[in-house]
Amino acid sequence: MKEERFRHLFYLYAQREASANEEEEFLQLVGDPSNKKLLKELLDEYILQKKEETRIGAEETFDILQAIFQVGKKSNEAKSNEALISTDFSSAGSTEPQVIPTAAPEFSGDTPMHKSAGRRAYLLKTAWFRYAAAILLVLGAAAYLYLRHQQQYEVAATTGAPFPTANDLAPGGNKAILTLADGSTIVLDSAAQGPIAQQEGIKLIKTAEGLLEYERVQGKKITDATISYNTIRTPRGGQYQLRLPDGTRVWLNAASSISYPTFFSEKERTVKISGEVFFDVAKDKARPFHVEANTARIDVLGTEFNINAYEDETTIKTTLLEGSLQVASYAEGNTEMKMKRQLKPGQQARAGKDGAMLVAEDIDTEAVIAWKNGYFSFDNTDLTTLMRQISRWYDVDIEYAGKVPTRKFGGEISRNSNLLQTLKILSESKIFFRIEGKKIIVLP
Repeated sequence: MKEERFRHLFYLYAQREASANEEEEFLQLVGDPSNKKLLKELLDEYILQKKEETRIGAEETFDILQAIFQVGKKSNEAKSNEALISTDFSSAGSTEPQVIPTAAPEFSGDTPMHKSAGRRAYLLKTAWFRYAAAILLVLGAAAYLYLRHQQQYEVAATTGAPFPTANDLAPGGNKAILTLADGSTIVLDSAAQGPIAQQEGIKLIKTAEGLLEYERVQGKKITDATISYNTIRTPRGGQYQLRLPDGTRVWLNAASSISYPTFFSEKERTVKISGEVFFDVAKDKARPFHVEANTARIDVLGTEFNINAYEDETTIKTTLLEGSLQVASYAEGNTEMKMKRQLKPGQQARAGKDGAMLVAEDIDTEAVIAWKNGYFSFDNTDLTTLMRQISRWYDVDIEYAGKVPTRKFGGEISRNSNLLQTLKILSESKIFFRIEGKKIIVLP
């Protein structure tokens, strides 16, 4: 009954025939994570229908977006914390999603709030942002994602000449190398499904989904003295998932690693990581879970959290999604703890290499774990930070020819896009590139 109602409201809203009460009911259902699967199914239906009917023009797409954002605006006029979303339909016939350079929280004089044929910018509220983003995927993105697949991509340099397609690179994928306790290695992405190794009473299995799991061999006794350690490393352009011996799920982003025992002791569970890792920790009050990441240590019982501890980032960011955890920071090269903070869901601890730490509130956790869900998410992100993410995912080096542009960016890009598709979106924001082999040169 709930599914039928949701489906009915979806199409009423898509056709702009919903009443005010129906709009409110629909938006509440969109905000319910349990409806995520159904949203995707309805989106597929919507795209197919539009494909069979006729191409959607820029104005029609904009009308859909305007309806979405106007509802959001009316729902949140009294709330604070502003976020900027920009949509550009200024290019003739172009309706693809764009990453637009922003100067939040204010609009510049050349970015009018209402302009019939140029850039459309809307000031939205953070509380509504999550709803608007979800609706955008369902209705707005359905329109121009379909069109996006109909178009030929060209990335223009300052001369206006497109990059040769021979320079294009595929996005990253599931790639990782497992190092066993004896130093031998297994390339996980090419390993066959089923048992791939056995160590001290523990069997390593690659599932049909490509997940690495650990299974205890019946009749084999394991003691603290016989516990061995494994390490999984993802290269640039790689990502991987595994299930630790205690049942904890782990997602590794590109250029990341995790070292862990093949069997946890009876007192605690400790792992070491580098790069970016998401944890869904199996609850076990008798055995606290510890993560060591460069100059930070995270202590948890059972929770979901993300750690970004890349060496080329200025801070180690620990973001809590669910449960509770404690973050301790240390100065680089010093074993004496400098600071300790307890986190609540929605908070992010930022620990510097000098041991200093601050906690940020009301973090957009969906944006933090966007990499895990298949897309880049930028929110007032500077160009160098953005390009580091691209470097890791596409396995390319970044070079700047001249002064680095100081603009900020907001928006989302699918991590399934080829390199040229991603650079095309950035070039619409007047950021241009030249590709030389596996090197991207950012032009002034």
